[in-house]
Parts: sequence; C-alpha cells; structure tokens
Amino acid sequence: MSTYLVPVDFSNTADHAAQYAARLSFAMTNSKIILLNAYYVSAYESILPTPDLIITTDVHIADEITRRLEALEKLKVKMLEINPKSEIEVYLTRETILRSIIDRVNREEIELIIIGSNGKKAKDESDIGSNAIKISKSSPVPVLVVPPKADYQSIRKAILACDFKKVKEVIPMHALKNILSKHALELLVLNINSGDVIDLKEEHFLHEMLKDFSPAYHYADHPDAIKGIVKFAKSEEAQLIIALPKKYSFFESLLHESVSQKLTIKSHVPVLLLKD
Repeated sequence: MSTYLVPVDFSNTADHAAQYAARLSFAMTNSKIILLNAYYVSAYESILPTPDLIITTDVHIADEITRRLEALEKLKVKMLEINPKSEIEVYLTRETILRSIIDRVNREEIELIIIGSNGKKAKDESDIGSNAIKISKSSPVPVLVVPPKADYQSIRKAILACDFKKVKEVIPMHALKNILSKHALELLVLNINSGDVIDLKEEHFLHEMLKDFSPAYHYADHPDAIKGIVKFAKSEEAQLIIALPKKYSFFESLLHESVSQKLTIKSHVPVLLLKD
C-alpha cells in the first residue's frame, strides 16, 4: 500500500495539496492518505495571555480540538468527492508540526509527504507551506511540494536537476529507484551550467548510476539556475521536477532561505524533494 501523509492547517494552500493527494490516490491502486493537523499549545500559552489578552484555558483547548476535528472531517468529505474509494484517515496531534510529522513517519511506512507551497501572492498563507524546506530537511522520506496553480496530471515526464558534482554523494539512488519503479515516466537529467567546467569523471559516474533508467541528458546555460530549471520544465511539458536538497547539491545553497520561495513559487508543476 502507498501511504501519503498530508499535513494541513486549513489554509487554501493546504486544502489544495490535500485535493492533489486525493487525485494522486485515484491514479494509484491500494493507497491511503493521512490528513494530519498539529495543535500545539506551549506551557507559556496556558499561563500568559495572548496579544488579545486571552488566556488559553482547558475549555478553550477542548473547543479548539473539536473545531479542528470537524474541519478535518469536512476536508475528508471534499477529498472523497474526488476519489470515493480512497482510504483517508484524519489525525489530530498535540505536538508541533515537525515533531508530529517525524513521529508519524517513524510509526509506519510513509511513502510520501505532500505539502502545499504558498506561492508568490498567496492570499491565505500557510505556516506549513512557509516551512516546507525545514520539513524536507528533517523528513526521512521524500516531500512533494505542490504549487498553488498545479493541477494533478499523470506523471509522464520528470526533470532531475543536477549539477554533476559529487554525484555519488548527491544522487539518492534508493529513493529514486523507488519512485521510478512505480511510475512509467520519461526521465530528463538537466545540468544548468552557471559557468563552471563540467567534471567529465563525475559525468561518467552519473551516466553509470542512471543507465538502468535510460534518461536523456540536457545541458543549458542560465545565470539563474532556478529560472533555468523552471523554463526547461515548461518547454518540455514535464509534470514533475526532482530536486536534491542535501549536502553538495547546488540546492543546498538555497536551504537557508526556502525552496518554496525559490523554486516552487516559480514552478508550474510539483517539486519532489528527494533524499535517502
């Protein structure tokens, strides 16, 4: 069974990601979706008043839990309208969002975490979307970030963005094989040349590592790597961009900011943050 974990905070961004997950489950047989909402109340909140001079009492917490559970059920109904056969579990936790995600991943086999990206002009900004990169860095499983305007499409073509540096350390072969084995898709490997000379030894390693997938290799010059990747994905009509947010990857330099601000807000297709 393929199990997808979808953290939600009842924003439009999160709702969009949840509905994308429902369409994805419709395309996959024997799948399950876990809708996770984290309601964390710190010790300080139960002692000190909020800026509105409201103290978080036990009664307030109980009412909020009821409201959130009702909201989860409403979202579940929306998703079942998309895929009536989908198995959907609602899960409310009292931990922080990051702790909740990691705990759930450690408890059962999660194939994918699906998160919405806020985008450039999101009217209903999501805290989860704002912290997509923090979640991806801590998560032991791949994270799929869904841009606001990305509608689900059958994944037929994927772009693997790679700078051909330390490929043995960067390419998460186990995770990549797991994805490619479940989707009959065309893989395009893209090197965005920012002026550096390509290491032929590293290029050879990459060809050997990926030979079983028969990818097509493309080389492009662009002063802005992110814009270059997005432009290439659009020109190739790809349904997915695969990024490698780990040490030595050129995406590593973006991690102190936010992938959702640098890549997914400019992408018209979901971005898969892949790691072993």
